[in-house]
Amino acid sequence: PGENAECVCAGLRTVFEHIGAVPLTLVLDNATGAGHRIAWDKVTVVHVFELFVEHYRLETRFCNPNSGNEKGSVENAVGFLRRNIMVPMLNAESHGQLTRYMLERCDAMAKETHYRKGAPIGGLFAGEKMDMQPLPAKPYDAIRWEVRKADKDGRVQIDGNYYLAGPSWRGWTLDVGLRAFDVTIRTQDGRTCARLPRVYGDSPATVRNPATLLPALSRKTHAWTDSTIRDDFPDKLRIAIDRMDAKTRRTTFRVIAKASAASGFEAAVRAGEHLVEQGHAIDEASVTTMARRIAAGEKPYEQSVPDLTGYDVFMKPRQPWERKEA
Repeated sequence: PGENAECVCAGLRTVFEHIGAVPLTLVLDNATGAGHRIAWDKVTVVHVFELFVEHYRLETRFCNPNSGNEKGSVENAVGFLRRNIMVPMLNAESHGQLTRYMLERCDAMAKETHYRKGAPIGGLFAGEKMDMQPLPAKPYDAIRWEVRKADKDGRVQIDGNYYLAGPSWRGWTLDVGLRAFDVTIRTQDGRTCARLPRVYGDSPATVRNPATLLPALSRKTHAWTDSTIRDDFPDKLRIAIDRMDAKTRRTTFRVIAKASAASGFEAAVRAGEHLVEQGHAIDEASVTTMARRIAAGEKPYEQSVPDLTGYDVFMKPRQPWERKEA
């Protein structure tokens, strides 16, 4: 999704794990994301990418700007993939889905015959893999840590965008871990404050997880009416919470907070909504169990029910001539 070292490392790791091997040398075009060119013949490698290279035992070579002769047939290969995989323009719900689709198309092309050598492309590539390195025992987690101080609202600013750690951490100095697709915020003694999706570009809204505000609401229940996460609750659950007294509301927020920590906020509030619709109380055991089932993919309204129609014949009265004497 972006041109940074975290995305470069995540993409290369995906390719390495898909083919099951690691090449000996990487040739990078103009050091985009992996390093910063400070002179025509000198590149400063980004620390995250430097650790990636050491982890996978790679040699790297950076091409110079406007030097197509250094890239060999790479540009032709890129054009070939664009014409055969990216045309027409692909539609995907996420970067992960787009990646899976493109890898599937590449696997399908590997079954075709090479235009010059007359052999399956996959077989030729299998021969080249014999000269590659095996994958390391542990994959590389491309993450960049930075230190930020939370503002009065408990937010930290990264690349121009705000991420909410939570009101409990306002004024704290926090560690922020940046991966390609997510951001981890934690205290400097190792306690996790929030895990949030990473956004690129300029986001007008603060990136937040509603669950991070639940502990504050459980302490100050009167703030519920003006809370920024009211709209994140399903309608029926929100109305039920509006009708609760302070003690019941405090307990409800604590129960949903525990279920959110185990199964995610979306599953927790859906579980609470289901209990409200069924007329049950929102207790910890019921919400936690239902939230885990929802997080596992189960839909509360699509549970299988045993078919009892075969027993209907025994419930109908028999006619006098159908009865058998003992």
